[in-house]
Amino acid sequence: MRYILATTPRTNIQMNGHLKVTIRGAVLLLGLICMVPVKAQVEITDPAPSHHFGKIPLGETYATQYFSLFNRGNTPVTVGQVSVDGNEVVVCMAIGCPTIAPNDFVVSTGVGCSGLTLAPGAGCSTLISFVPTVAGDRVARLVFPVSDGNTTTRTIAGTGVSQPFDCVLDWAEQQFKTLLTNPTPTFLISPFYARCYQGGSICLGADSAVPSFAPASVYLYQNQTLQSLGFLSDIATMAKCQ
Repeated sequence: MRYILATTPRTNIQMNGHLKVTIRGAVLLLGLICMVPVKAQVEITDPAPSHHFGKIPLGETYATQYFSLFNRGNTPVTVGQVSVDGNEVVVCMAIGCPTIAPNDFVVSTGVGCSGLTLAPGAGCSTLISFVPTVAGDRVARLVFPVSDGNTTTRTIAGTGVSQPFDCVLDWAEQQFKTLLTNPTPTFLISPFYARCYQGGSICLGADSAVPSFAPASVYLYQNQTLQSLGFLSDIATMAKCQ
């Protein structure tokens, strides 16, 4: 069997009866390869991909992190408008799974990477804030557009905490360790914030997700029955969550 690397009939070399190389064709092929533009090697170098903004009370603005972009290529690149969206973010659909929430992540309008031209070996940083609007795990996609067509992205995540309810649940899980096992993250099922246990057979919730003139109460959901356990404020006092 013969393998032909090029078809231009000029200066052929026969090697062991198996490989036939046309030098002129090989040169042309090499030239075409060299003409293909090389994408700039731009990457997010800090923080690590595993970075998590942590558990942040709803509406708080102190959870911030600089995300650093670095040009490892050999040509300058220009960064477009840094943004956050929900594209290409994959989440599960079960109870307690993260929610795609780009509006909970805010790109600083101060000095950052947007509009900068990065020389080879240069970098920049953009400040991102996590300001949760709903309790539970929240995710989105951070986007650094680059002039050569490469879009550098990173999935970012944080957890919104509804106080004092999340504190009450943390306390209850310590008090009833054998009952409240395998907890889900806190999630929204309006008008409740809730966590479920034992594969969903037990759930604890508080009707505090929607503003109301009535004081919020804590409920136990088990065997398709909803039972009130008392006012959230009273249980929070017992758990020393206030």
